[in-house]
Amino acid sequence: MNTISNFLASAIVGGWIMTMAVFAIQNIQPVSLKFLQFESIKVPIGVLLAFSLGMGFFIAAVIPAFLRKSKKSPRSRFSPPQSGLDEFDF
Repeated sequence: MNTISNFLASAIVGGWIMTMAVFAIQNIQPVSLKFLQFESIKVPIGVLLAFSLGMGFFIAAVIPAFLRKSKKSPRSRFSPPQSGLDEFDF
């Protein structure tokens, strides 16, 4: 089952990369991005697309690491170690 999911994920990523490559080859005219008052330098659409796709893959890979919860419950982290003594053994 794990092999199938790895193959499927690889096929999806490979498909996106192939689609981006074809789109980048067909659209080589330079464009500039404008946001509020800022404007970027003129770069080909393919370079812009590759950068944004790469950043998207990176963010999608990093976010789960930050959102992952610890496997221990909060109570077990602060419980004293068990020494095998009874509460009446001093």
